[in-house]
Amino acid sequence: MVHRYDEGWSAALSRRGVIAALGALSLSPAGCGSNGGGGTTPQSASTRITGPSPGTASGGGGSGDGSGDLVVMIMRHGEKPTGGEAGKDDSGKRDSHSLTGRGWARANALPRLFDPQPAAGLVRPTRVYAATDQSPDAGGHRMRQTVTPLAKRLGLTVDLSYAESKEADLAAAVSAASGPVLICWEHSRIPDIVKALAPRSGAPATWPDRFDLIWVFTRTAGNWSFNKVDEHLLDADA
Repeated sequence: MVHRYDEGWSAALSRRGVIAALGALSLSPAGCGSNGGGGTTPQSASTRITGPSPGTASGGGGSGDGSGDLVVMIMRHGEKPTGGEAGKDDSGKRDSHSLTGRGWARANALPRLFDPQPAAGLVRPTRVYAATDQSPDAGGHRMRQTVTPLAKRLGLTVDLSYAESKEADLAAAVSAASGPVLICWEHSRIPDIVKALAPRSGAPATWPDRFDLIWVFTRTAGNWSFNKVDEHLLDADA
């Protein structure tokens, strides 16, 4: 009798254990805490929530492989010598390949468009390009001079890797950028950059006779769109 009683008690415990286990399974959230069954924990799900970096608009940063959302801003250098006003180099010496006084004023005012907050239609660049002026293929100094004050304000170095006539190479590098880009270039060659970068964006075929303008190209889901932003930095700007 004792033996049969122990058997019955053990069996009852076993049945109760199975029922309790099944009940616990029915109350557990599907996939909760699982790493191998396709479910995600609340913690891992929250890490996928992303937003724009401070100082950049949504979509400003690319994926780095040429397919993600991206913002590319292109501008002409500041004013150049024409007629009576001479250009001056970085040390103030007369130089026909450098900016005029008004051009330097524009360069020094340019940081206001991006810092502390970008103006409407612009985003803070994470990379700044200008045509090289430090090689046998170098053009004028005006492109570098125009964006140097901005680069310094943002803690960046002006990328001088590409010379005028290398617009296709520049466009390829920019297309793969992982963040917003600003390019300062010679105006007659800007359409060559656009042709290589965003040929169906709707941008004008030529750059207008203006120094106070920024073209903005936005790539979203592989498609490019175009907009323009007036600088309004100096008196008489449009």
